[in-house]
Amino acid sequence: MFISRKKELEKVKSFLSSEENAMLIYGKRRVGKTSLIQKAVEDSDYPVLFYQCTAESYEINLQAMTEELQETLSLSFLSFRSFYELFAFLILQNRKIVVVLDEYGELKKSYGALQADSMLQKIIDKLKRTKVKIIVSGSAVAAMKELLEEQNPLFNRFSYIIHLHEFDYYDASLFYPSFSNREKVSYYSVFGGSPNVLEFIDKSASLEENIENLLLDPDGRVRSFVEKSLLQEYSKLGPALSLFQFLGNGKKTYTEIKDKLDPGNTGNLSKLLEKFQKNETVGKVCPINRKNEKRRTFYKLNENLLRFYFTYVHSNRSQIEMTGPHAVFTARIMPSLDTFISYRFEDICRSYFSRLAKKNSLPGILDIGTYWYDDPRTRMNGEFDCVLEFQDGYDVYEVKFLPEAMTKEIALSEADSIRAIEAFKPRHIGFISVSGFDFSDSDFHLVTGDDLYASFLEE
Repeated sequence: MFISRKKELEKVKSFLSSEENAMLIYGKRRVGKTSLIQKAVEDSDYPVLFYQCTAESYEINLQAMTEELQETLSLSFLSFRSFYELFAFLILQNRKIVVVLDEYGELKKSYGALQADSMLQKIIDKLKRTKVKIIVSGSAVAAMKELLEEQNPLFNRFSYIIHLHEFDYYDASLFYPSFSNREKVSYYSVFGGSPNVLEFIDKSASLEENIENLLLDPDGRVRSFVEKSLLQEYSKLGPALSLFQFLGNGKKTYTEIKDKLDPGNTGNLSKLLEKFQKNETVGKVCPINRKNEKRRTFYKLNENLLRFYFTYVHSNRSQIEMTGPHAVFTARIMPSLDTFISYRFEDICRSYFSRLAKKNSLPGILDIGTYWYDDPRTRMNGEFDCVLEFQDGYDVYEVKFLPEAMTKEIALSEADSIRAIEAFKPRHIGFISVSGFDFSDSDFHLVTGDDLYASFLEE
């Protein structure tokens, strides 16, 4: 099932119809890179050679790719001494051929990063003004980003580049369009935006049943994906489990992480965080009004699925084995699940305004994020979860993940609390309620769950 990715699909098709010869597509594992390419070439009348690189030797990769080429071109026997010879053979065919070199990072590991990049650079240069095209794809985000740096042999060799991300809350909802707004928020908060994961969701089952069957069950498909794919890959970068467990569903300062994971101040923590930032698993965030203040700079997990796993699954593995998924869900997840989701709902609301801004529906917008306030007179301080910055001030939105429509009484109480902060005077006050409102009031900007999932937001 292919959903969304309209802009990315058009970009791949544009490359395929252009005179250019090299394209790079990269993104974390299971975000849909292969599906995107397959969709772009599904109606093609030219041969497409898909080859997924492995961490085995250069010779084994060459032989395996040769065999794929034989099958693609329906040829009986081919033999090449190098990848150069293989591509030289393709050029001699004098017809349009597309080569997809998937998981290129694995070839870099087996052959050596510099050798592989230099080899590919020479191949791409050789393809210029020929009918052969190459799409290089990879899940090792940090390694793929290096291909775009000036000191890399492949710098400036890709005419088309796509950095493919997980779906945001809106695109993820297209996998379960019949769900209520509250359910859409809940499923995205738990399962995240990986297309591979979203396809496993049983739309005829409840959220509880999907969590138990897919994430708590030791043989659940999503749990297996997390433990046997993601975590094994991330653990190669360092002590991922300890870091992810500590971050959980929240955000921590560098000092908090250091005191917990590196009390001896060895300096390894900075390197570890840098690695996970490069591969986009860990994000660094700060309030939009305190961007250069270290005390207000936080680290967090970027993936909702990992947040849920490390909040509820990883620490309860022995209990799951002993009492079963349903007992663990009832005793250890259900009591706090709405609170867990409410934190993720804040991210969703900021993504909503980001979509509006990209559609030019927020004229004059400068930034979107959180806002930290300190009021010396009243000795009040805290953080607003969703704030829009404009040239002439800020709009602040209070975010509510309520099971029922938000009442005017709650709105007035929240507004009074905001206005009591003398050090912060917003342009406008607004509220976002997934279940809507039981009132209307022109003094407030009101955003409902229907607004969050309005069709005009589709990209």
